[in-house]
Amino acid sequence: MIITNCPGCPMFLDRWQYVINEMEGKRYGRDGEGIPVFTYEEVAGLVLGYDPWDLGLQMHQTDCEPVLEKIGIEYDPERKYEINGIVTKVNTHSMLNV
Repeated sequence: MIITNCPGCPMFLDRWQYVINEMEGKRYGRDGEGIPVFTYEEVAGLVLGYDPWDLGLQMHQTDCEPVLEKIGIEYDPERKYEINGIVTKVNTHSMLNV
């Protein structure tokens, strides 16, 4: 996991891992799944007990679930794309199957 203090950096670092994979075929992280990038505010929210999906972690290009599991943060995968109490079905992909 990478933690940044700049709100633009996670977007840049997160998004460009995907773009580099698309353009060059190069993958980062363990098993080529990408390296999750968070702001310190997101990490503070997790430590304080906020739901990862309420923090907006589902908006990251690189899946954050492996990090959540590794540090013991509980989350409901069914709520990942919930909007106003309604769970929507979203076709997702990982860097592995792009």
